[in-house]
Amino acid sequence: MAINRAEFVRLATAGVFGLAGGCKVPASSERFDDNFTVVFSDAHVCGVPNRAARFTPKRLERFVDDVLAMRPMPRRVVHLGDLALYYGSPEDYAVSVPMLKRLEQAGIELVFCMGNHDRRSEFAKAWPGVLEKSPVPGRFVSVTSLGTADLVVLDGLQGKDDRPEKDMGPVSGQLDPAQIAWIEREFPARERPFLVASHFPIKELKLSHEGKTVDLGCWLLKCAPKCIGYLYGHMHYWSPLWMRRSWSSRKTLRTLCMPSLGLWGDIGYVTLRTSADRAVCRLEMNDFFFPAEPEDPNFRPAPWKIKVEETNGQMCTFLYDREGV
Repeated sequence: MAINRAEFVRLATAGVFGLAGGCKVPASSERFDDNFTVVFSDAHVCGVPNRAARFTPKRLERFVDDVLAMRPMPRRVVHLGDLALYYGSPEDYAVSVPMLKRLEQAGIELVFCMGNHDRRSEFAKAWPGVLEKSPVPGRFVSVTSLGTADLVVLDGLQGKDDRPEKDMGPVSGQLDPAQIAWIEREFPARERPFLVASHFPIKELKLSHEGKTVDLGCWLLKCAPKCIGYLYGHMHYWSPLWMRRSWSSRKTLRTLCMPSLGLWGDIGYVTLRTSADRAVCRLEMNDFFFPAEPEDPNFRPAPWKIKVEETNGQMCTFLYDREGV
């Protein structure tokens, strides 16, 4: 059956395609784990018929079902940008909102981040009130408790809201002056261990230090003693790495790239659990494909299967006490 753009959005929003239904919403009396977080990234949900991304709404629906079936449930779900497919279209957000609202209705806190395919003005319309809570006006910046540590989300989106409808805007990330001033004021004074997160790789986000332009990672190593690591999306694959302050220094900062929720690459999400002395991320990966999901759901080349087998379940640990490193 052929449907036009408006009809696709109407049906998707209404849940006709199964986007808003499925798992029973848990009762409010069910227990949450304050130290348990689920991290999504790069859902790239399409709001109009698109062959290359036709499967992304179903992927988001499936992973929302996964979260709602967890016992105990996570206290929060974080999405690290590129919730929209390509252009930050209102139709994209219209499809993803009902699915993510199921988490909110179950009592799970939602934390959002801007990716290069998002558009702040359209996102703000889809999720009213979120932008107003930001400590940096006009940017989706937030500070959220992860239990025994905190998560600070930064907004590196360069794309302007007035760019043409089919203009993706810049692919790389950048921090605006107001956000940089806030970071330089707040981060050195933080007393609790904290993770920093953005959609973009840490090398793309620049600050000024001692008269030089440095990337955020170098600045965090020198100026933010309570920072324990950096989380990001954008690249669509699980990748824990170490940054050094210098070649001869023992000062390190761990970074972790997230899988995609459903467009291409490593497909899945990450669970994050905090305890007395650390935060531990675990990869929940159930697929890999490139450049797009095959038409035949049973078609998976042997290298794809091996990648999932080798990668699923990998861990990444962020220690709170970094003295002597």
